[in-house]
Amino acid sequence: MSIIVDHIPSLSGKDDATSAGKGERASGMLGQWVTGSLIPEKTFESLAGKLLLLLVVVLMCIGVLAVYSSGAGWGATKFQSEAYFLWRQATYALLALVVIFIVGSLDYKWLKKISKPVLVVSILLLAALLVLKGLKVIDGAARWIGYGRFKFQASDLAKYALIMHLAAMIADKRAYIKDLERAYYPMLIVIVTIGSLVAFEPNFSTAVVIMLIGFSMLFIAGASLKHLSLTALSILPLAASFALVGYRKERLMAFIGAGSEKVSYQIEQALIGLGNGGLTGLGIGASKQRELFLPASYNDFIFAVFGEEYGFIGAVVLLMLFGGVVACGVLIAQSALDDFGKFLGYGITVAIGLYAFINAGVACHLLPTTGLPMPFVSFGGSAMLFNAFGVGVLLSISRERKRLAKKAYKSDAVNASER
Repeated sequence: MSIIVDHIPSLSGKDDATSAGKGERASGMLGQWVTGSLIPEKTFESLAGKLLLLLVVVLMCIGVLAVYSSGAGWGATKFQSEAYFLWRQATYALLALVVIFIVGSLDYKWLKKISKPVLVVSILLLAALLVLKGLKVIDGAARWIGYGRFKFQASDLAKYALIMHLAAMIADKRAYIKDLERAYYPMLIVIVTIGSLVAFEPNFSTAVVIMLIGFSMLFIAGASLKHLSLTALSILPLAASFALVGYRKERLMAFIGAGSEKVSYQIEQALIGLGNGGLTGLGIGASKQRELFLPASYNDFIFAVFGEEYGFIGAVVLLMLFGGVVACGVLIAQSALDDFGKFLGYGITVAIGLYAFINAGVACHLLPTTGLPMPFVSFGGSAMLFNAFGVGVLLSISRERKRLAKKAYKSDAVNASER
């Protein structure tokens, strides 16, 4: 590893011999950690990238502990094993790390080439689910695709397909981003198409978040505020009429305190859990609400159990970790060398941040119940892997300067040998 690193030109202006000497003086894993060579520089170059990786690993560890604690009772009841959710979450976390390192080692620009095919596939999958639902092959919500345990939510794929293709469109149309016909309408069609298909699953909360991600990317890219405002005014009445039907209306009524006891039960139990936690919490594994009082305690309402066990201080620290992830993502996006990397980074960062803070907001009764998981903390395999893909892309963007420097070094070496 040190041989590979020593042959990569230093971007900080330090002498390579100095770096090599430092590496020789360091011994063992502690020395590698001190010199920064424990994490391969060829994969993760910038400080923001390394800090992002560290924060995500910490969140994964928290997720394994939180899922085990919150899901022990449900595991014993449903699967005759208190450790059922523990081992599954730990497996997902390890697979997610593999995904992060693989994707982080690749050049993110290849995603631009495949963004349109991936978008088309995601649209076809969403449409196929709706057709199967219409034919009564699928009962209830048409969200999952796959077989047995190998299933994933089509909306997860659609979310990242939208981010990738929208970033590619923005990069191509940045010079005339305020033009309605050539830029705004084509991008608006993509956002509304994905959002509408997800909404009719039905998965209204995910559809809203996906559209928020899309419009956030347009806002950051400099799209006309007038166009965005008129679009919002046009969509809001349709969204409101959709939200005031069926279970969505019941959730909204429960949010304002006028819902039935059955619908309000989950959020009431979440608030009881957060109240039990106080300032410092009841301690690891001491949650009362995890004892089958709080449904989906290991997924949608995991923040409530975490707050009960670690208290207000622990809950704030968890949110600060996500704040750190968002800050790293913004720094990586800002430092990207091309528009595609820039808006791809912004889109992924907005997605992870929105999901995290909405999940916490629901548990605190600051937002209506949505059913959105907390990235890397809530139980779930496909969501964990898709978010790991997103983090890997951010890390790939963060090492673009190192990648270009390495190419320049090889090119200079080849030219020198030819001379």
